Amino acid sequence: MKQKQFEQQHEALWQNIELVLANDKKKKPENIEDFPALYRRLCQTLALAQQRGYSPALTDYLQKMVGDCHQRLYGTKVERPLTLHRWIFNEFPQRVREEWRLLLLMNLAFWGVAIVTGLLVWYQPDMAYHFMGAKELEKMQDMYQSNTFKTGRGAEGDFTMFGFYIWNNVSIDFRTFAGGIFAGIPAMIVMGFNGMHMGVVAAVLHADSVTRNNFWPFVITHSSFEIIGMLLAGVAGMRLGLTLLHPKRLSRRHALYQASVRIFPVFVGAAILTFIAAFFEAFFCANAAIPPNVKYIAGAICWSGLILFFTFAGRQRSA
Repeated sequence: MKQKQFEQQHEALWQNIELVLANDKKKKPENIEDFPALYRRLCQTLALAQQRGYSPALTDYLQKMVGDCHQRLYGTKVERPLTLHRWIFNEFPQRVREEWRLLLLMNLAFWGVAIVTGLLVWYQPDMAYHFMGAKELEKMQDMYQSNTFKTGRGAEGDFTMFGFYIWNNVSIDFRTFAGGIFAGIPAMIVMGFNGMHMGVVAAVLHADSVTRNNFWPFVITHSSFEIIGMLLAGVAGMRLGLTLLHPKRLSRRHALYQASVRIFPVFVGAAILTFIAAFFEAFFCANAAIPPNVKYIAGAICWSGLILFFTFAGRQRSA
C-alpha cells in the first residue's frame, strides 16, 4: 500500500485521537471508554508505517502521538533509561537472531578460514610463509617474546593505545560494513582475510612456548567483543546490500530505509562491542599486574556471556 492510501485509510482515526487529546488536556481520558482501543489501533498504524518504510515525517508524527496517548493513559512519559535498557537487552539481540543466516555465513567465512589455515600451519609450519610475509611473521614473533613484550605502559600509554585500538577496530568494522553493501562479496573477503590472519598468527605463536604464554592471555578477553563486533558489522552491511539487490515489492529507496531501520540496532551494537574491546585491550589485557589465569577466566566469561546473551536475551517469556 502506498503511503498516501495508508494516510487516507487511517486519517479519521488520527483526527479522532487528536480531538480526544485536545479536549481533555488536564486529566486522563477515563470518560472515553474506547480510548485504550484507539491507542492500540494507533500503535498498530505506527508499527505498519515503520515496517513499510514510510516517510520519517509520518513515523515521527505517529510516534509523538503514541507518546502523548501513553502519557494520558498512564500518567507518565516513557522513561528513556527503560527504553535504552529495552533496546540493549531486547531489540538488539532479537535483531541479531533474525539475521541468523547471515551471521552463520559470516562465522563460516571467518572461523572456517581461521581453522583451516591454522591447522595447515600447525602441521606444516612452512605454510605460514604462503599466507604472510617473512618480515611480518618475524615482527609478530618478536612482539610476543618475553624480552620485548611490554604490557606495562602507564596510564598515559594506556589511554594512547585505547585511542589507537578504537581507531583500528572501528576501521575494520566500517570496511566490513561497507563491503557488505556491495552485494556482500567484499565483506566475505574481509572476513576471510581476517580469519586467515588470525589462524596463521595463532598457529605460529602457539608453536613456541614463550610466545604462546604471552599471546593467549593478551587476546583471549578482548577478542570476544572485537570478533563478534566485526561479524555483526558484516551482517549489517550484507543485509543492506541484499536489500538493494532484492527490494521485493517495495521501491529500492523504501526497501533500503526499512532495512536500515531494522538493522540499525545491529550496527550500533557492533560499534558498542568494538568500543568495549578497545577498553579491555588497553586497560585489562595489557596490564602486566593481572595474572594470566585471571585473564583466561575473564576471557571464558566474556565469550560464554556474549554467546548466552545473543542466544537468550530478549526472548518472550511464556505465560
